[in-house]
Amino acid sequence: MVSEDITRRREEYMQLMRDHGAMPPARITESVRESQARLLAVLAPVPEEQAVRKPAPEEWGLRELALHAAFTEHLVAKLIHHTARGEAPSAEDLRGAGIGMMPDDDGRPYASVLDELRERNDEVVAAIAALPDAPNLEFRLPHPFFGPLNCLEWAGFQRVHDTDHLQHAEKIIAAISPRAHG
Repeated sequence: MVSEDITRRREEYMQLMRDHGAMPPARITESVRESQARLLAVLAPVPEEQAVRKPAPEEWGLRELALHAAFTEHLVAKLIHHTARGEAPSAEDLRGAGIGMMPDDDGRPYASVLDELRERNDEVVAAIAALPDAPNLEFRLPHPFFGPLNCLEWAGFQRVHDTDHLQHAEKIIAAISPRAHG
């Protein structure tokens, strides 16, 4: 799902991705790590009983947001790795890809979902760190909203994605907090 904010700010986000594409991998890693940490700082303190609450029946709660973030980070890591080498990920790697993609919820505790998100954070950072000295910047794979991206732009997309999720998480927390209903 693409938030209204990301739709409104598409050009700003496109510029951020292009800027990341011009950065050295170490700087991209630092930027992505910072956005990942900010998102986890908002998600982690929330107790299980609040993480499953939704602002409205058709909206995501924090649990769904964290599941989605982990799922997409795994995909982004694959995209960074493969596009840097001028190849597409396997069909298996791309299974479930698309805007608003959501894995099946296996019912594990929220803390376990956050542990997976941390692992996927590390996976993205490892993919950036493992970029070849001369990554293929001509090979691009399409994002359904932003269009074709190369490996460095996919890394920049992770920063954009985390930023969008951070804003979404803050809105969810505001909507489900006792003060919002009292």
